[in-house]
Parts: sequence; C-alpha cells; structure tokens
Amino acid sequence: MPPRLNRRGTSADRADVPAFFLYGEPLRAPDARTVHVETIAARSSLYDWKIRAHRHRDLHQVLIVWRGPIEAQLDGATRILRGPALVIVPPLTVHSFQFGKQTDGLVVTFAAGLAREIFRDTTSLGQILDRPAAAGLRRSQLAATDLQQLATMLLRESSRAATGRDSALHGLLTTLLTNVVRISEGTAAPAPSVANREREMVAGFREAVERRYRGHHGVRAYAREIGTSEAALRKACVRVAGQSPMQLIHARMLIEAERQLRYTGMSITQIAYYLGFEDPAYFSRFFTKGMGASPRSFRRSTGTS
Repeated sequence: MPPRLNRRGTSADRADVPAFFLYGEPLRAPDARTVHVETIAARSSLYDWKIRAHRHRDLHQVLIVWRGPIEAQLDGATRILRGPALVIVPPLTVHSFQFGKQTDGLVVTFAAGLAREIFRDTTSLGQILDRPAAAGLRRSQLAATDLQQLATMLLRESSRAATGRDSALHGLLTTLLTNVVRISEGTAAPAPSVANREREMVAGFREAVERRYRGHHGVRAYAREIGTSEAALRKACVRVAGQSPMQLIHARMLIEAERQLRYTGMSITQIAYYLGFEDPAYFSRFFTKGMGASPRSFRRSTGTS
C-alpha cells in the first residue's frame, strides 16, 4: 500500500483553503456518477505547473505519473517523487502540486457517490482510496499491471461523445482502480496516526450523513452512531474538512437540493418534502442562505424551469 502521509501543521490546514470543482473552476455539486480524465499538462501548464493548496468536497482524485518530477503536499505532508509514481487524494484533503515541465501523467477525478458504488464489493479499494497517499513505483511494478493501457483508454473515451460513453468510463475506472489495489498489495500499512484516525472518523460521519441526511438528525445522534463524542467529532471535522459537523450536514443537503432542482421535474414544494423539510418556506430560506439564490431563481438560471 502506498505510504500514508503524516500530517504536519501548515498554513494549508486553515479552514479558508479554497474548494473547487476541478482546480480553478467554481465549486458545484458533481453528478453522482461523474468521471473526469485529463493529462497533468492539460491543467497544470495553465498555472505554470503549480497547483496551489485547495480541496474538493465530493470528489476523489488519483494521479498516475509516468515520468518526470512531482512535489505533492497532502494535508501538510510533502513527498518529492519522480515518475513512475501514484498519488491518492480523497475528498476534503488539502493538496497542492508542483510539477516539472517534462512531467507526463494522468489525473482521474471521480464522484464520491460513484466511489461508494465501486467500494461496495471491494473493501480493500475503499481502505486504500479513503486515505491520502503518495509513493514512487518501480518500473517492474507498473509493467505488471494494465495501468498504462487503461489510462490511455480512459483518456480516449473521456474525449468522445459516443453512445455508451458513461458506461465505458465507469467500467474502465473500476478496472483501473482494481489495478491500483493490486499495485498496492503486499506492503504493510503503518499504524494510523492521529490525523488518520480523525480522517477515518470524518469519513464514517460522512457515510452516516449520506444514509440519513433526509431524516434531519442532530450531530449528537451521528456522533453516537459512529461511537464518538460530539466534541471529538466537531474537532475532527474542523481539522480535516475545515467545517463543523452541522455545516457538512447542510452542505450535503444543499448538494441534493441542487441536483433535484437541476435534474428533476419536481416542484419546489415536492423537493422540500422529499428532503425531509416540514415547511417548504423554511426549505426556500435554507437554500437561499446556502446558495445565494432562491430555489426558483436557481432553477431558472439552469434553464430547467
């Protein structure tokens, strides 16, 4: 398994680290089955090969570097590597990269919802992809997998607008991630650090929220469900995600509200009830405060009204 990165305190730990959809793009809720594939050069070359500290709220990223240098900072810990190398960036991880102009590789970004779907039958995959990691690879390790062929196919498929594109991307992604597991097998994992235990606590909390957010449960109920105290959960959420537990609950609710407004024909009142609000007017105020636009205005701006 790729080495875990021990956290060190840096300015990148602050809650004001920007959150993007993809780096440089405004934050928005990903479709539940989003897959995005691009070369390292495609985006980093626009920013002088330097990707500054940021985070993604509901997206996983896997970077595969074939050749060239990379300096990866994940949650304050730095690894300086030369390809071939593998970098794993779970949702909410504060990360930054410095690449060389000759660095050649691929960035695969996929929605947390799709990851959970893939993880359902592969426990080891979830264990690997839910912690930030960066490691160099031996050429012989790389040659023993199908990563290069799969990466080529993913990049080609992502640029198409052909029938069955999404199904092909999801199948290729699953196979690529399976190869990530295989290349990680046989290496003992270190004991979890305090930062990793907190990350695991937040991951468990987010999984519980995913299952129950429409029930409008309080933080105490979630803390009890995952076997911790409210104070410990709050501390972990602020350190790992830069937000309080209630802010994360509200963020998940807003993501779903946005999806329903964008992709369904339900009325605003129906969406409010679907999300567990007893008062549609309160839902409208909640959405307006969180998104800066009323549900009606947001729907009109997306062209779905």
